[in-house]
Amino acid sequence: MIIIFETTNERKTDDLRNIINLLGLDIEIKTLSDISWDRGEIEETGTTVEENSLIKATAIYDFCKSNGINYSILTDDAGLFVESLNGEPGVYTARYADKELSQDKNLPKYECVNKLLRNLKGITNRKAYYKCVVTCMYPDGSYFQNEGISSGEITEEITEPIKKPYFYSVFKLLESDKTFNLLDEEELNDTYRYQALRKVLTRVYKDNL
Repeated sequence: MIIIFETTNERKTDDLRNIINLLGLDIEIKTLSDISWDRGEIEETGTTVEENSLIKATAIYDFCKSNGINYSILTDDAGLFVESLNGEPGVYTARYADKELSQDKNLPKYECVNKLLRNLKGITNRKAYYKCVVTCMYPDGSYFQNEGISSGEITEEITEPIKKPYFYSVFKLLESDKTFNLLDEEELNDTYRYQALRKVLTRVYKDNL
């Protein structure tokens, strides 16, 4: 079977294909580039990751219907939620410091991490969790969603190397002494995003047997 995955990012596509191989599923992945997507970036206007994931799935579904494409669609949305900051950055995780970066071009690309640490200065409760919601929308417009969650805490300072996703440099699982940016591929396979993708891929494959 063929599934359209909402991305043009090769790293995310390779991650998904690796999960499919590990699960032993006969699924071929097509990206937005493969279906000649020409509508630009999908605006995420939802107030939850569930809403944003569904918004993206619906936009791709409408495009597919207009172009005679009849494959299932996978979309995901994720965020970092910090308990003592009332869930910030949440749905704004990817654009948490956009305002600061637009006002000062000299700030580092990871200013979002600096902002988070500033907002947590002096706060002892540093509990946080990463949440990913994956939507699968079928060619008839019906859909389901699954989530994955990794609970942890925000460290007091940044752990290098600093790379995307930038918040990985300050987030670690409660039972771990390593921030997410230091986890190897096998360790990352047990985290929130992979949890959600495995659940969805297993179900959609069974539904199409």
